[in-house]
Amino acid sequence: MAVEAPAHRAETVIVTGATGGIGTALTRRLAADGHRLHLMGRSIQVLRELSLGTTATCSSVDLRDERAIREFCRGWTEPLYALIHNAGVVHVSAVDGPDALDEWNDTLSVNLLAPYLLTNGLQDRIVNGGRIVTISSQLGRVGRAGYGAYCASKFALIGATKCWAHELGARQITVNAILPSWVSTAQALGDAQRQSEQQGIYLDEHLAAVVSQLELRRMTRPEEVAALVGFLLSDDAAGISGQDWLLTAAPG
Repeated sequence: MAVEAPAHRAETVIVTGATGGIGTALTRRLAADGHRLHLMGRSIQVLRELSLGTTATCSSVDLRDERAIREFCRGWTEPLYALIHNAGVVHVSAVDGPDALDEWNDTLSVNLLAPYLLTNGLQDRIVNGGRIVTISSQLGRVGRAGYGAYCASKFALIGATKCWAHELGARQITVNAILPSWVSTAQALGDAQRQSEQQGIYLDEHLAAVVSQLELRRMTRPEEVAALVGFLLSDDAAGISGQDWLLTAAPG
């Protein structure tokens, strides 16, 4: 006899930042787990290509634009099972950098204000027993020179996650944060390239030094981040909320 999928599989999971390295892995994993998906990203063409072969719907929403986010939320009428806050940006500059203020505003808009606006606008659509997962970072626990805006946004996102867990817990909605360290994505390789240039060494040499500090002596794969999200959306994780999950740590 076939086992019926849990009832929540009939409800939608929204994934922001779906076209990035982690976002693509999330899309593939959650679709394979049987979830209905709505993918959000900057390029509607890339989103449509990513959704081929799945039942996913998609929309392009500028997460820097408060009005656009609120309009998206007002227009959303379906029940939601989960909201995955995965979108993020990184700017690297010192505290006295010439464009530091603009970069702080941009980083906080995408990495912190957008998750708040989406949670605020969609919380009434999330079913009782639903899920929220925020993708923070190891840099939500430690600092790194030049990453002030990014670290501030990721520290704050963990704090918001823990507050939302208390606020939504009466409805059995779990809220958890995932804190990846070095993940093998284009963004991480770009960070490594910048750092190697600053240190005046080859990229391969710098990467070898980075992974030597990680417990598993390798970067985390995007699929491993997606697997943890998949677990947190599963029935087995119904009793886990307000936690921050660190994936392979290293000094900042």
